[in-house]
Amino acid sequence: MSKKSSYIILALILLLAAILRLIHLFSMPFSYDELSALARTHYSSFNELIDKGVIIDAHPAGVQVFLYYWVKLFGYAEWVVKMPFIICGVAAIYYAFRIADDWYNSTVALVCATYLATIEYTVMYSQEARPYVSGLFFVLAMVFYWQRMIFKHEKHFIRNIALYILFSGLCAYNHHFSLLLAALVGFTGLFFIQRRYVWKYVVAGICIFVLYIPHLHIFFYQLNVGGIGGANGWLDKPKNNFIIKYIEYVFQFSRYSYLIVLGLICYGIYSTWKGGSKHLKSFIISGSWFAITFLIGFFYSVYINPVLQYSVLIFSFPFLLFCLFGWLPQLGAKQTSLIITIVALSNIIALAKGREYYTLFYKQPLEQSIILTDSINSSLGKLNCVALIQGDDSDKNTSKFYIQKYHSDTSSFFWLDSDTLNCFTTKENKYYKIIHFLEQQKKPYLSLGCTSQLDANVIPLILDYYPYLVKAWDFHGGNFFLFSKLTDKGSNYPISFQSVNGYEEQVQYWEESDKKFVTDSIAYSGKHSYRMDSAREWAPAFGCKLADMAHNKNDFIAISLEVYPLETLNDAIIVMESTVDGKTIDWRSEPVSSFIPDNTYRKWMKVWYTVRLSNANINQGDVLVKAFIWNKGKKDFYMDDFTVKILKGNPVIYGLFEKI
Repeated sequence: MSKKSSYIILALILLLAAILRLIHLFSMPFSYDELSALARTHYSSFNELIDKGVIIDAHPAGVQVFLYYWVKLFGYAEWVVKMPFIICGVAAIYYAFRIADDWYNSTVALVCATYLATIEYTVMYSQEARPYVSGLFFVLAMVFYWQRMIFKHEKHFIRNIALYILFSGLCAYNHHFSLLLAALVGFTGLFFIQRRYVWKYVVAGICIFVLYIPHLHIFFYQLNVGGIGGANGWLDKPKNNFIIKYIEYVFQFSRYSYLIVLGLICYGIYSTWKGGSKHLKSFIISGSWFAITFLIGFFYSVYINPVLQYSVLIFSFPFLLFCLFGWLPQLGAKQTSLIITIVALSNIIALAKGREYYTLFYKQPLEQSIILTDSINSSLGKLNCVALIQGDDSDKNTSKFYIQKYHSDTSSFFWLDSDTLNCFTTKENKYYKIIHFLEQQKKPYLSLGCTSQLDANVIPLILDYYPYLVKAWDFHGGNFFLFSKLTDKGSNYPISFQSVNGYEEQVQYWEESDKKFVTDSIAYSGKHSYRMDSAREWAPAFGCKLADMAHNKNDFIAISLEVYPLETLNDAIIVMESTVDGKTIDWRSEPVSSFIPDNTYRKWMKVWYTVRLSNANINQGDVLVKAFIWNKGKKDFYMDDFTVKILKGNPVIYGLFEKI
């Protein structure tokens, strides 16, 4: 294939990449992370930006500083803020092509460029104003000038080394993992640089370090206070199958994509076996960069602090593609065009249909919560609907953008994380504020806009007072619900499984009740309840195989019971335990006192414990789910109507990252 033909095909790939990233350009919303970053651009000085907007974050200063000045010049419109990152996403494909063309051949380069142009992984991060696709661009530009300096040093050495220094510095200021890549690339060069260029190369490394010196105090502060990683528990440690899940994700969970990738690899290995490999050095370099990046992220996450996510591997992802497709031989223009056409069509169909990308990405829950709240208030009237919104932050900065954009009247809004309703505190009686609020509401409707971070107990609590679901809107990362008190305006919330122990008779899935503690002196419903006192630490437990209860990993297990306290119920706990072959794999609990005010006695009160299945470590083997009361403090109370049910969850709550 001629150089001219390869560049014509590359131009078409870049055009396709631009189209996929610019679709509905003026309708692209901000994600929570973008709004959080933009909320930190309102400081009055650069020093204040660093002290209050950068150093407290988990990322280097580069992108935050860029956004600070970019929005001052061009404003906050979504497409304006995102445009530099879209450009970086397209430009990164060009550099990936140039590197693969130098290291392998133009067929390999065009196949890799096609994948970078058309998969959700790179399309999505090109549309987010975050330090991922910018880092991808900086890394690939750095590697291009590095390899030109190392392997083609006789051509434009000064220009190449200067641009290598520049882009290495940008990698360092962009993200800690792009900094890691810059360090790996620099170290690799020591093995390949010719002796007469060693000192120049060392000086280049010193220059990169000097460029980074102003940032060192930020780096060490973030490292020392645990800011690098999921220090606050928002990020879990990676599981041993992380790399398998990552491969499934980047190839869009599509069986056709898997077959195409496998076919290209097999064809490439067959061709290499016949003709011999000429690119061993390139395979070693590419494979080492991806593997080392992954392993450092994995073991740091397991033993120190969780940092490993799909996003942080995007900087080394092109080198994984080089390893997978670098076996391909040089083919003619027609053969190469046929391959990339098949790859592109498969990926685009998976992107638009299988992944529902252009639906899920373009409906972010923070924006939709404001739009739908306004719409429902307009159609039902503010006097008929209670509007609840989860803002995710106490000062509502992330929601403020869309409130201002749509000129929303927030006078009727109630924020779930406000002092009035906050149920995210760890204090005793933490749910009583929202319970008291719901008890006071007389309006026939209640709307709720929320993110995936919503406390799982909130929806069951609402259903106690607004038991009918009018409609639910499902988004990636969140939901919007409209509930009603009126029987003719909605239906019961979808439940796929329910088991209730009212202590009237033996019930399937429940241990047999000790007759000595079953009483007919008081009951919430029926004739009997179960007495707990200083002689009874454990109540009869529920036990059922998860496979017989739930079929969607995003559904909720909702455990509830009616409690009649005779004293303050400290150390009375609702427990959910999951076991496999008798071994506990997950154990979690909620104090009964979270729902009952201190010194509240001789009154039936409902308590809940709700868990999203995907947030519990119960997606393995033949899981047995147990639910029971642990009367750890040997307290005195009655209990009745102990219920375990499965509430329908949002099937696309994590749809941009998991299989739908």
